[in-house]
Amino acid sequence: MEKEFKIGTYLFHKDPNFNYQMNRWVAFGGLPVDVVKKAAEKIKTLEDWCREFLKLAETAEAQKDILRAAFYYRCVDFFLPYDHPRKQDIYDRVVFLLRQYHANYFKERRIEENYVSYGSGRLPVWHAPSTHAGSKGTILFTGGFDCIKEELVPILIYYSDAGYDVYYFEGPGQGETLAKEGIPMTHEWEKPVSVVLDYFQLDDVTIIGLSLGGYLAPRAAIYDKRIRRIVSWGIMYDLFDVAVSRKGLFLEGLMRVLYLLNLPFLINAIVRLKMKTDPYIHWGIDHGMRVLGASSPAGYFRELKKYSLKKIAAKIQQDVLLTTGTEDHFVPLSHYYKLSKGLKNARSISGRIFTAHESSENHCQFGNIGLTLKVISNWIDFQSTASNRP
Repeated sequence: MEKEFKIGTYLFHKDPNFNYQMNRWVAFGGLPVDVVKKAAEKIKTLEDWCREFLKLAETAEAQKDILRAAFYYRCVDFFLPYDHPRKQDIYDRVVFLLRQYHANYFKERRIEENYVSYGSGRLPVWHAPSTHAGSKGTILFTGGFDCIKEELVPILIYYSDAGYDVYYFEGPGQGETLAKEGIPMTHEWEKPVSVVLDYFQLDDVTIIGLSLGGYLAPRAAIYDKRIRRIVSWGIMYDLFDVAVSRKGLFLEGLMRVLYLLNLPFLINAIVRLKMKTDPYIHWGIDHGMRVLGASSPAGYFRELKKYSLKKIAAKIQQDVLLTTGTEDHFVPLSHYYKLSKGLKNARSISGRIFTAHESSENHCQFGNIGLTLKVISNWIDFQSTASNRP
């Protein structure tokens, strides 16, 4: 059965980062708006956040409200520091509860679990076969910087019900591959993608990249032509620009100069000072270093520079769909136009800028997921039927 996603974006908190994450899990987990609003009133710091949502998670679990408990724990997991003694336990709890909630999908083989060897470890891959008599095609779904496969089950089922064979994998730096295998992210996303395509012998693939996947998916498509169509669900033109452009022009200019002058000791000193005074920066750098496998803030920014389509967008030759929102507080709207302009050799370029009128103005349009899925599905349907054109 197709999931009914909540529609609406809400002003839960004056801090845009807290507010966005609250909207995100109201949309994905169906968390009650009034409860989240009451929790938001008590939240000023990351510690407040983790405390309030942990209380809600434990209460929901005691009441056997599995889905809400899972997403309250997910809220805690998201902002809990990696050195916290309960970090692994909270992540495991999220996974356990969501798998319990979606148990029938696995029992009925609506979702089939696989593991693919990758380097010294392995990548988890979920396959949601088409529910139609004949498949309309193959979708390879990839997440970004911080999503986990268990929270995306309704999306996989949506495209399965729409008639597609859907494969979702957690690559280096993502979900289980990071938490259990300890493999950090790589900007060369064609490497894990090619391993997955080889293992399942896939061809004529549409790749959907969510959030940072808006960089990862196009990057993979450049080097693996079995990918015929690209969906950037939440574009990511240049991750370094995004990271340094959201804390004021002075700090942005300073960071750019220090990076160009190759002064890592000053970058480390300035960033660590900001980490002491700005909890969100502290979390972002700590989280980013872990995901990217960096040992210092300077190393983190050095890794960020690799995640850019600036110099390679012209190499993309497939059909491309770009989506963004008018009020994306992560990715500047200007990046949408820069990427569109850079796709000089794409077979075709389509785009959709979602608005507040549609409750889709934020990053990855989480205020109206259902609308976004339909837009993407309609585009894939059209491109698939037109694939034989000269």
